Amino acid sequence: MVGKTLLKSLRGYPNLITWDALMLVPVALILLVGFIGLYSTSLDVAFLSSTFFRQALWLILSILIVWILRWLHPRFYYEQAYRLYVGLILLLLITYLMPAFSGGRRWIAIGPLHLQPAEFGKIVVVFALARYLTDYQKYLHKFLYILVPIGMAVVPAMLIVGQPDLGTAIIYLAVAIVMMYWSGISLFHLFVILAPAVSLITGFNFYAFSVWMLVLILVLYFARSKLRWGAIIFSANALFGTLAPSLWNSLQPYQQRRILTLLDATADPHGAGYQVLQSRTAIGSGGVFGKGIGEGTQTHLRFLPVSDTDFIVAVIGEELGFLAILVILILFGWLLLRMLDRASTTQYRFASLSIVGFSTILLVHIIVNMGMATGLMPVTGLPLPFMSYGGSFLLTCLLFIGLTHYLLAGEP
Repeated sequence: MVGKTLLKSLRGYPNLITWDALMLVPVALILLVGFIGLYSTSLDVAFLSSTFFRQALWLILSILIVWILRWLHPRFYYEQAYRLYVGLILLLLITYLMPAFSGGRRWIAIGPLHLQPAEFGKIVVVFALARYLTDYQKYLHKFLYILVPIGMAVVPAMLIVGQPDLGTAIIYLAVAIVMMYWSGISLFHLFVILAPAVSLITGFNFYAFSVWMLVLILVLYFARSKLRWGAIIFSANALFGTLAPSLWNSLQPYQQRRILTLLDATADPHGAGYQVLQSRTAIGSGGVFGKGIGEGTQTHLRFLPVSDTDFIVAVIGEELGFLAILVILILFGWLLLRMLDRASTTQYRFASLSIVGFSTILLVHIIVNMGMATGLMPVTGLPLPFMSYGGSFLLTCLLFIGLTHYLLAGEP
């Protein structure tokens, strides 16, 4: 079935593709800055074993894969979305059978390659959600139909949490919420879906939880919710609030330390707070224009950990300065706004929803990674798109861009 659809999708499609320069230019510039950072972190390493060289190989391979996929018509992704989703679940289950690597079971080893299904799964979940929200557009005013896409995101997210990879799991949930909003689901229904998460968070503080319960009552009242449903929603959120201590105890010790570090990084300067403090020092010492490529003391004296992945922006800030970080943020903003502009103008609903999903994933990565580097968010291990070292992640990010163009070319 998949083979027949694939062959049927090939004939003549590539001739329809037009590449959007306003989308490609910021990607190329961000990649350039990222390679400058990786070059700096690789100065003390043999070239062939450096992250700079390996990332360059992954870039070439990723561009080749993106180019090959241009032969598939968008209807292939639409028609096979659910089968790809089932395949994702199977791959995530296989990771539990793999030997532990870097403190988790997130990768499937194929010879020297280590592939991370959760990364490619972001694309698969976006396609599965886009198909459901396209097929059931007329029924999305009914609450029971809204629970399905939430479940589609929760199932792989729970498997990813067990790997453990909480940061990626959160992305799966975030993309579902944004795509549901884009599809036209009412704000009240989205509020009801998000309310339990807020109840869990505020449940750690009596006063915050009391204020939240008051807000919940007011929203239910002004939304003119039926008394029975209002009582159920309120009771469910009250229950979630009481589960906060149990949730805290269920977190791994390192996850608890990361959250506590967010509140006060100096509380554990040689432990959980070390990464954040060194990152802040690196960014602050760079000033406006930076110390120069290869001149960063925090980077090259190895005070800054995982400088080529999670904290690549700290390397850029130290050696190229705050001005370079500002340019990076402008380029990311340019790219995301262009993607959303194309999503809002296309008449192909599946493409529109998919592009919004891709944009959301990139945005969450940018916010969380930048927040990690400055201590505004807990360290979750989410890399910076197009810049952090990581083959699977680089391929996924480039697929977002390539698939955006391919989906737009297949507009009915």
